[in-house]
Amino acid sequence: MKFDEIEDYITQSLLIVMKDTPFEKITMEKVAQKAGVSRRTIYRYFENKVQILNTIFRNIVKDYAKKIETDLSSQGNVLITSFQFILDNADIFILAYKNNLLDNINEAINQIVKDIVLHQNKDAQNWSKKYFDCYISFTTGGIYRLLYEWLQIGADKDPFEVFEIYKNVIQDLDKKF
Repeated sequence: MKFDEIEDYITQSLLIVMKDTPFEKITMEKVAQKAGVSRRTIYRYFENKVQILNTIFRNIVKDYAKKIETDLSSQGNVLITSFQFILDNADIFILAYKNNLLDNINEAINQIVKDIVLHQNKDAQNWSKKYFDCYISFTTGGIYRLLYEWLQIGADKDPFEVFEIYKNVIQDLDKKF
């Protein structure tokens, strides 16, 4: 079996176990049993369950970055693509939400937002570092909280509807300032 296949079995097994067991109670033994491999095999690939989880999130972010890159080059709507991507992976995001693990993905989202802002706003390259960092923090924080709220209601809204809410909030804030 190839490295990627074994890694995939292990990461998918963690997600399956998380459906019935809170993350803090999951053991490497339980993941190994679900994956059909020995604990020794798991430890060849991962030091602990947090590293497995971070691999899951890293892979999600890689897929997301590819979709965004395609969207940016075709002048698509990045936010709608973002919410659609979250909807497509809602089971993983809901598991992370229920286990208080969404912060593990926040830093990766932050980097993607930086790339999007730099691509869509040519003036951003001229901003001071302090302003740019605050802008990114504000934007990422808003997207993160909206994601959090969306997941609380079970991600049952259409991505376009969520985008419209986000857009209206930004426009309303712009009017107030």
